[in-house]
Amino acid sequence: MTDAELDSFLRKYTVIETLLEACETLEEKKAVKQEYAELHSDTLDEAIFIPPGQDITFSAHTRFDPVDSHRHSFIELIYIYSGECHQTINNKKVSMKQGELCILDTNTYHSIENTGKDDIIINCLMRKSYFDWAFLSRLSGNDIFSSFLTHAIYENKQSNEYILIHSGENEKISRIMNTILCEFFDKQPCSDEIINSYMVILFAEMLRMYKGDVNERNYSALKNTQITDIIHYLQVNFKTVTLESLARHFNFNPNYLGKILKMITGSSFIDLVHQIRISQACLLLKNTDVSVQTVANEVGYENINFFYRIFKRKFNCSPAEYRKSLGDTARK
Repeated sequence: MTDAELDSFLRKYTVIETLLEACETLEEKKAVKQEYAELHSDTLDEAIFIPPGQDITFSAHTRFDPVDSHRHSFIELIYIYSGECHQTINNKKVSMKQGELCILDTNTYHSIENTGKDDIIINCLMRKSYFDWAFLSRLSGNDIFSSFLTHAIYENKQSNEYILIHSGENEKISRIMNTILCEFFDKQPCSDEIINSYMVILFAEMLRMYKGDVNERNYSALKNTQITDIIHYLQVNFKTVTLESLARHFNFNPNYLGKILKMITGSSFIDLVHQIRISQACLLLKNTDVSVQTVANEVGYENINFFYRIFKRKFNCSPAEYRKSLGDTARK
């Protein structure tokens, strides 16, 4: 798909958009939406809006359709491909123009005013699981921004923040988004890998542009603990790291650091290490033919039985069964 083909695809009316444009009253629009099952509750669940087996999906917002206040159990990235968008986010009016981005934390209430023919709004919906350790570790260059994601993914209390990126004049952003959308709406071999790679580049470019649109006071604790630097250190040293060595590296008392990690991520230090090790083990099981014993040793487990127990607790199957399931999926 070329940029021109993408533009034509996004501007073409859907059936419901054709019907909505012809409506003269809100009552008529509600009747159309009800007929096409477009009405929803004020809380949108990822199980409905993100396809099974996927962690990220894209869609074009239905034009001529004001959306009542709602929130999500997932993270949403809004991109204005064309025209503009007028929202209310947490009772605050927020206007966006072509090329701008807004990332909404989980449980953030927002509504969208009526949109016109040229108002093409792209919704990118992402499960929390999309932001794995490797992704987060690359965001340590801007602690406020990356803390926003860490907070959204791991904080136990309900989150409800947003970040607005004034990227309307940034041609890199539009090129990156066009590439992602072309790959998504016209799937080719390796499209998923290309999309994931460009998403990292997109967020890196967003980091460069971010200038403090979100209220910083909510992240002071996260900034002080340098959470993304800690994540990166764990990602690199997961084989041998201990709470004491981690605390020593960042000049913290071990007990204090353990409490901070538990407060922010909801997991203990040792559980975090297990998460990273098992994640690395999955990569080895998927991409190599080495034995399970070798995989266990490579990710820091000397006791193979302990590795099996931790792995089964996570996936409810053995490492060998997990590897076999990957092969069965690939053959389908």
